Amino acid sequence: MTLDDITVLSPETARGVLRVVLDRPLQRNAMTWPMVRSLFAVLESEAGRNAGAILLSGEGKGFCAGSDLKELAGMSVRERSLFEADCGRLSRAIVAHSRPVVAEVSGFAIGGGLTLAAACDIVVTAPDAKWSLPEVPIGLFPAWGLGPVRLRTGPAFARRLSFGIDTFDGREAQESGLADIVCDDPRRIAAETAEKLAQLPTEQVAAVKEYFASDPAGEEADRHANRLFAHASESEDAKRSFSRFAR
Repeated sequence: MTLDDITVLSPETARGVLRVVLDRPLQRNAMTWPMVRSLFAVLESEAGRNAGAILLSGEGKGFCAGSDLKELAGMSVRERSLFEADCGRLSRAIVAHSRPVVAEVSGFAIGGGLTLAAACDIVVTAPDAKWSLPEVPIGLFPAWGLGPVRLRTGPAFARRLSFGIDTFDGREAQESGLADIVCDDPRRIAAETAEKLAQLPTEQVAAVKEYFASDPAGEEADRHANRLFAHASESEDAKRSFSRFAR
């Protein structure tokens, strides 16, 4: 099944692994509104609710390069804020979803790609994958998903990451808590991990998800980040960055 900007491979058996592939390889799987809506549709679908586990990966050379800056450049500040708010809702929906979600990160997880991966239950990364939040150096701010990042890494590393002056490899991502497993064959290990999760009792897995999803501050944290993003996107630095993609 192909939805806008993603490909969905349904499980061959009941309670199998539902494979979801971000499918914009020429754009480094950058996130668009159609992609976000498609991911919501998968989570809310019968297949998404009944899967044993969900495996999220990227087509081509990497996982996800974050928001599509060309699309953002053509939006008003209000539209950008609405788009990033939807991305934040998607992140929280993954955290709150009753089925476990495994992220397979090869190549890169940048910006919103990093925060999308961090929202997943188990993250498998290649050792040479590049992890970064590059928003601040181009005059912006990470608009959503810092809550899961902070829970994974602690505030000190999350703050350092948010400054955007460092790029970390997969091993450093695992050492920081951003990723759970680092291996040379993330596709195979992520699939095996998802299959193990899919074999667990569904009610008990849902209970684990419900327990760790209880973060009443998550939505307000994303709203705060969105306000900072909207303000930053009106700066001269941000306007110069957007102008490079608006052509």
